[in-house]
Amino acid sequence: MALPAFLAAAAALGVLPGMNAQASANPCKRYGDVRVQNISAKHARSAVICLINRERNDHGKHDLDRNTRLNEAARNHSGRMADKRCFSHRCRGERVLLGRLQNVGYITGGLTRWAYGENIAYGDDTLGTPRRVVNAWMHSSGHRANVLSGTFRDVGVGFARRGDRGYYTADFGLRVG
Repeated sequence: MALPAFLAAAAALGVLPGMNAQASANPCKRYGDVRVQNISAKHARSAVICLINRERNDHGKHDLDRNTRLNEAARNHSGRMADKRCFSHRCRGERVLLGRLQNVGYITGGLTRWAYGENIAYGDDTLGTPRRVVNAWMHSSGHRANVLSGTFRDVGVGFARRGDRGYYTADFGLRVG
């Protein structure tokens, strides 16, 4: 979905043979509409996870669990997008998503089944609030599929700012040992 000063992309990837994110309305309500230049990375991440789980609940899906390894991968990628002014699932000098998930130890040897996906977005000023980002994902088929997938069990979110622009990454996953 493209809007002025807002772009988003999704990668729904293959399926091969922490702390619960069930958040009260608090992060959704408290931080969902905070402008890019006024929101902390921690609050942006909390709001996005809350809003993703709210969408999942509204569609009869279970909450995704917050995963520290996926958070690390997503934070690193959002930071790279902001630093390099790159809006892509793979910025220059960076590994593809599978490599990033292996690097943080989310995808490891010995798993019997795993799956992953990624949504990215950026937005300036009020177009980059957590609520606007999740809303845009829900109005784009690829992003929506990742948010509502019954396969995924875990989520990690990254947020980085460059000026008045916020860069978001949501990494979704499933790992079965």
